[in-house]
Amino acid sequence: MKPGVFGTVEKLARELQRQRAARQDLVADTRSLTLKTNVDGKSALTVNYKDDEFCYDVNDLAHRQIADKLKIPFGYYQRMLIEAPELLDMNVNNWFNQNAEQRMLRILDGNVRAFLSARYRRLDNLELLNAVLPVIQKMRGAVIESMDVTDTHMFLKVVNRNMKAEIVEGDIVYSGFVINNSEVGVGAINVSPMLMRKVCNNGLIIDELGNKKYHAGKTVADTDTAYELYSDQTMALDDAAYFSKAADIVNAAADDIMFGKIVDRVRQTVNIHTGDNPMYTVEKLADRFVLNKQEQANVLMYFMHDRDFSLYGLTNAITRASQDVKDYNCATEMEKMGGVLLQEADSFKFGVKKTRAKELMAA
Repeated sequence: MKPGVFGTVEKLARELQRQRAARQDLVADTRSLTLKTNVDGKSALTVNYKDDEFCYDVNDLAHRQIADKLKIPFGYYQRMLIEAPELLDMNVNNWFNQNAEQRMLRILDGNVRAFLSARYRRLDNLELLNAVLPVIQKMRGAVIESMDVTDTHMFLKVVNRNMKAEIVEGDIVYSGFVINNSEVGVGAINVSPMLMRKVCNNGLIIDELGNKKYHAGKTVADTDTAYELYSDQTMALDDAAYFSKAADIVNAAADDIMFGKIVDRVRQTVNIHTGDNPMYTVEKLADRFVLNKQEQANVLMYFMHDRDFSLYGLTNAITRASQDVKDYNCATEMEKMGGVLLQEADSFKFGVKKTRAKELMAA
């Protein structure tokens, strides 16, 4: 699996503590917000707060969330952002006033990183880490193999080397699980089973078997102005109980019965042939999962290199190619693709692509 930028839990914790000190969370009526975009496509969101104005840059995710909330097609939103910034401002500010409601703004390092519902429940990375780390440390043989914090997620990928099995003779996989959380509204707290292949550290995530806890909470107080949410007011005893439940899910993730079922499923893929044309097989894969050209080329390279054209070989090619992707989010999504293939083993048909000559003869 792809290593994260944080080599130790201590480094990860320091970054989460830095973010905690640098962040700001506001709840604002949209009538107190004004978007202003310059000719370079850089946007700033002004917030009228306590008889004063504060101005923040807007990141890509927040732009997408604003567009989604205002029901502006994002392709058109992007075009206005680049080609007609004044038109974008006029559209956004008009709908902010016409359809007034409270929204939560999550701000970090001077940037609006999320534009969320006022019902959004802040279940943050630092509290989650503090809740699950003692559980992981008590698991014999468990190691956090990879960890990272991106613009949208925190990931902890845990491998238990005491729980292992052979897929074929000499090909060992270890049990594991991945914990991920989003502070910006891109998914729930999720704990999913994972396998790691010893020979190349490939990670295979079975996301469909994961346990999720959603960021849903009570509506905050109604006001036509903006106000700040403070951590000591919101990270209260009910949140501690919530994270305790997340820790219980992590504890249950080290389950040898689940591991055995997944291993049995993977062993079945060894005998599923993907066809006689590896290039066509990877083309179909790229269509199914929307791989870009470079990702598709890397999967094909590893698929051809290993000369294992079974579904198991294809899964290994995908998860190995994930290590070459620069973005940690994208790498994790490719690890999940392997899990989807595992789940779809009986229904995903590869077949053999006809050559043009065969097509002409058939006609």
